[in-house]
Amino acid sequence: MGDGPAVSDHYRSTEGEDAGAIFRVVGVDARTSTADRTQSEAVDEVTLLRLTDRDGSREATGDLRHVSRQRLDRAFTPASDPDPRFELPDYLAGLLLLAGVALAIHPAGDRLGGAILAVGGAYLLWRRH
Repeated sequence: MGDGPAVSDHYRSTEGEDAGAIFRVVGVDARTSTADRTQSEAVDEVTLLRLTDRDGSREATGDLRHVSRQRLDRAFTPASDPDPRFELPDYLAGLLLLAGVALAIHPAGDRLGGAILAVGGAYLLWRRH
């Protein structure tokens, strides 16, 4: 499957109740199914992990889907990696919060300065979300 889906590719669902959700390929499997096929007929199956809800907001669901290659071609379109949940300002605000707490609780630290940093970081995180 050189031209097929690879692990870490992203796809957007185009039909069903998950239309608009983005999935990441976490497994590609070519195996034989003996239920209705002969041993020589392989079933290409892709394992997808849902990354976003229908609106494109990231969520950690652990929702795995096993879809055939034919269904992947029919019901999904290639998509880009969705935006991370936290952007750089969020990380910086979190660092301010942690640095403030560390400064305030350290024996040689400045309690007032640490409290100001911690409150500032918490405020920035609160305002952004």
